[in-house]
Amino acid sequence: VDGITTLYKKLTMTKKGLKEDWISTDEFYKTFNSLLFTVKADLFIPAGGRPETIDCSNVDKYFDKNGQASANVIVEGANSFITPDARVNMQKRGVIIIRDASANKCGVTSSSYEIIANLMLSDDEFLANKDAYVKDVMNILNDMAEREANLILKRHDDSNNASFYTDISNDISREINAHYDRIFDYFQKNPELADQEKYQNAILLQLPKLIGSTEHFRNRVPQLPEKVKYAILASKISSAMVYEGDYNSIYGGMIDAQIASFPNF
Repeated sequence: VDGITTLYKKLTMTKKGLKEDWISTDEFYKTFNSLLFTVKADLFIPAGGRPETIDCSNVDKYFDKNGQASANVIVEGANSFITPDARVNMQKRGVIIIRDASANKCGVTSSSYEIIANLMLSDDEFLANKDAYVKDVMNILNDMAEREANLILKRHDDSNNASFYTDISNDISREINAHYDRIFDYFQKNPELADQEKYQNAILLQLPKLIGSTEHFRNRVPQLPEKVKYAILASKISSAMVYEGDYNSIYGGMIDAQIASFPNF
C-alpha cells in the first residue's frame, strides 16, 4: 500500500530471470483480465470468473495474428463462461470446447448426495462416517464423468468429427431430461412400483455404498420421501438409457419390461 493506493506485485519471467514491478489496481485488473487471451496453454479450465467473459466482442483476441488460439482445448468449469455464439466461432476455428453442461454435472450431482445424507443420516452419524461417504460419492462422480466423456467422444467420432462437442453435450442433456421427465411421471402415477423390492434394490445401487452396506442405514430407504425415490430412479434409469443405450445394463437386469413399456419410449 502506497499511501491510500493499493499496489500489486507483478512478476515477469524475462531472459535474465524474474522481473519485479509494482502496479496499480487498474493495471492489475487490465493484466489479469487479458491473461486468457495472451497466455499460451495446452488446456484452459475457466473454473471461476464472470459469465459471458468471452463473447463475440472479444473472441478474436483469443487468437494471435497467425490464427493460433491461446489454448486449443477449453473445459468450462464455470457457468456460461463463453457465450453460445462465441463457442460456435471458436469451434469453427479449431478450438475444442467441453461446455459447462457436461463439465459441471458432478457439481449438481454432489449436491443431490448432500440432500440424501441429510435425509438418511443424523449429524453425528454423518460426521462418524464422513470419510467413507465422501469416498463413495467421489467414486460415483468419477464414474459419471467417465461415462459422459466417453459418450461425447463416441458421438463425435460417429459424426466423423463433424459435430461440435458443445452440440453433442446439449443433445445428451436434452435426451436425459426428456427421459427423466417421463420416467418420473410414470412412477408418480404408479407409486406402488417404487416400493417393490427390485426398485428398492435399484435405488440402493445408486446410493453411496455406505448406505447399502450398513443395515440400519439400508433399512431407512423405504422411508425416503416418495418424490426422492422417483427422482433417484428416474435420474439413474434415464442416464443409463442415454449413456449405455440399455437401462438394464446399469442395474444388472433388475429392471423388467415395465420400463420398456413406458409411454413415448
